[in-house]
Amino acid sequence: MAKMALLGAAVLLAGLLSIAWAQPPPVRKPNILFILADDLGYGDVQTYPNHNSEHGRMDTPRLSELTEQSMMFTDAYAGAPVCAPSRCALMTGKHLGHCTVRSNGPTLNASDTTIAQVLKEKGGYRTALVGKWGLGSNGTVASPNNKGFDHFFGYTSQENAHDYYPPFLWRNEDHYVIEANAKASRKTCGNPFTTHCVWAEDLFINETLTLLEEYSKSEETPFYLFLSFTTPHAGNVGSNAETGVPAPDEGVYADKPWPDVEKHFASCVHKQDAHVGQVLDRLDTLGLKDTTVVFYASDNGAHNEGGHNYSFFDSSGPLRGFKRSIHEGGIRSPLLVRWPGITKPGTTSAQRWAFYDFMSTAADIAGLTGSDLPDTDGYSVVPTLQGVKQDQPDFIYHEYCHPNEDKKGWGQSVVIEPHWKAVRFNNNATTFELYNLMEDIGEKDDLSAQNKNIVEQMTKILDEQHVDGNYCDGH
Repeated sequence: MAKMALLGAAVLLAGLLSIAWAQPPPVRKPNILFILADDLGYGDVQTYPNHNSEHGRMDTPRLSELTEQSMMFTDAYAGAPVCAPSRCALMTGKHLGHCTVRSNGPTLNASDTTIAQVLKEKGGYRTALVGKWGLGSNGTVASPNNKGFDHFFGYTSQENAHDYYPPFLWRNEDHYVIEANAKASRKTCGNPFTTHCVWAEDLFINETLTLLEEYSKSEETPFYLFLSFTTPHAGNVGSNAETGVPAPDEGVYADKPWPDVEKHFASCVHKQDAHVGQVLDRLDTLGLKDTTVVFYASDNGAHNEGGHNYSFFDSSGPLRGFKRSIHEGGIRSPLLVRWPGITKPGTTSAQRWAFYDFMSTAADIAGLTGSDLPDTDGYSVVPTLQGVKQDQPDFIYHEYCHPNEDKKGWGQSVVIEPHWKAVRFNNNATTFELYNLMEDIGEKDDLSAQNKNIVEQMTKILDEQHVDGNYCDGH
């Protein structure tokens, strides 16, 4: 009997082990890499529409290659028409009617929860930010490390990020001193500027590649890496003044019969394109390509600063306006998403998406649920990335304190189905504009007088979505 009992136990144990062995291994969470350009226009990426200015198009071969591997969104929106509030929407999942940061200058507060915090604390992700933060200084509750990033290398300050050859950057809470840039100027740095000085963008790429190397050594733990470029934002050499777009040199455009500032702008775009290629190549060589979801976007529309003219390369393409505008040229962004094995390469989607949808989308990619998130204004586009048709969101909302539309003051905009776009200034019905984006993407023909019922519907949304907070001249 004892032998029979032992035999039975052995059979039972063997059966249990076979069941255990037969269980599939746990599904590995995808890595998430978000690459953000600074002030890159909708029409600056070769695969997006552009009227083809007399100066031709800038060459972005690596972004064209990424487009072929990705889903290209035609109707994606940044969070705002300027840098800091756009990043606030991206980080917190809230639109500008609810965000803490609604203009350049203010910072996140203690109650703001970022996607880095969510992925780190709820999803077990390693988190890193390389480049421009702009939402709070070190030593405050709004520092990158205090807002969920395990590792930070770059600028905390919006203004300091205008200096492409800074005397120091931040590595977490410590100064990373760049001795070569101690007395940086256009004269002392030489020609190219990297003869004697160090371009911050090169340091960002080196840091990013080093991080990817480290991450590849422990692939069982996923990572969220936010690579936040400062190019092609206007800037300077050795100061925070926005008096140019100082790439190290004029690069492949040196022989063009263009103003120097436009050669430098084009060179910045070309060099960023090459840097994106370096990152994508490193993902591939490290075996991380198939497990990493890559996002590429711009924080707002094309800039018109530092002597650069956004119309020189037709940077807004078919859109009206540029940076600081609440018309499409100030807020619509290129968006490429590559998710190997999930998103069909070379596809195009007209699904509307705004920066405040990134938190829900990234959490969904990480296998998290709504209960893991703070209150947000966004939704997940993962079904769209999987090839499943989604309803459009009820609306896409934007506002900004000081839009550049004829200096009309505080402005709002909203897009709803099927194709309506409203713009309003100073909460004043007499400034209301209404456009049919399907037929008039350039917002030239105001249809508000002929569509009073649509105006009434959209006025209600504009009124409901803005929460006063004394962020902007009392609004």
